[in-house]
Amino acid sequence: MAVDGGDTLKDLSKDKCVNPRAQFYKKPIRKDNYNLDVDNIDSPQEIRRQQLLQHQKKSRDAAFNIGRGLVEEAFNSEDENDNEMEVDRHKEYKVKKYKNYGNRLMLSEWMLEVPQDFLEKWTMVPCPIGQRTQIIACKGSTKAFNRRGLRLGKFSSALPGGNSENQRNSCTILDCIWVKELKTYYALDILAWSNQTFLNCEAEFRLFWLNAQLQDIKVLKEREYRVNSFPILPLPQIPCDQNLSELLNTIHDLPTLDGLLFYHREGLYTCGRSPLVTWLKSFMLPEVLGIRVPPPFDEKPDGYIDFKHYIQSSTAKRKKGKLTESKMEVVEVNA
Repeated sequence: MAVDGGDTLKDLSKDKCVNPRAQFYKKPIRKDNYNLDVDNIDSPQEIRRQQLLQHQKKSRDAAFNIGRGLVEEAFNSEDENDNEMEVDRHKEYKVKKYKNYGNRLMLSEWMLEVPQDFLEKWTMVPCPIGQRTQIIACKGSTKAFNRRGLRLGKFSSALPGGNSENQRNSCTILDCIWVKELKTYYALDILAWSNQTFLNCEAEFRLFWLNAQLQDIKVLKEREYRVNSFPILPLPQIPCDQNLSELLNTIHDLPTLDGLLFYHREGLYTCGRSPLVTWLKSFMLPEVLGIRVPPPFDEKPDGYIDFKHYIQSSTAKRKKGKLTESKMEVVEVNA
């Protein structure tokens, strides 16, 4: 039974013929019943999720120390002399950047199975099409790095530590999406704010704090090149038990939608892929969550069979792309 766009997921309980939780206890998609080639799927996603939650509860101090190390590293890093918004292609520069700033971001897994606590403990964040970017505001300037750690640009921002007039002794690190067409950053998550690390904080608190701070600093919404070169904006956060129409209204205010991130509210920020952050395309919502979505969010790509086949194809393409990038880097280093 599908849920109307204006209904909440909880409205399913009004129909006595349908168990409101039944659709959220789907059989896991395993290698043996669909041959899905997904990273680290040696056990069902729900089991790995619960194991990771337990591990994180025992290792908050370690997460805090890692976050503190990121801030100290930003203060101790040397200032490069490359031009603003240009990339130095020299191989030694690239190696240095990968070592210091690469592979820091938390990446999502496909939602292979709907979490058992989906309604109570998950938050949905719509994501525009763009480039995943880590921005570090420190020592009076702001620098942007891609996922692999290659520096993409240097500019001024109104983040604490981000320009020559704003708390030069502060350091702020955000996980963002860069939308080139709009020359705008959309903030997904927070690693540190004004020297305070957030890696040991649960997602619910991180997202609340991030949006509150971005809303409070009004100049972050503007393009003022001396103080804030590019707008840095928050993204909507919708609890998964709320009305879908609210989600659609907020999506219409964003650039072209790429997909939907789902955060477990108790998850800590960790580098690499995490089952505590999952991902779906909007056209998958009817198939996975039983929620109908209106046009244009229901438009499927050419050749689409089902979400399992789409995930399998996307994973294969990603791995092929990684292999190509690795070969290119070997050629560059040996050149």
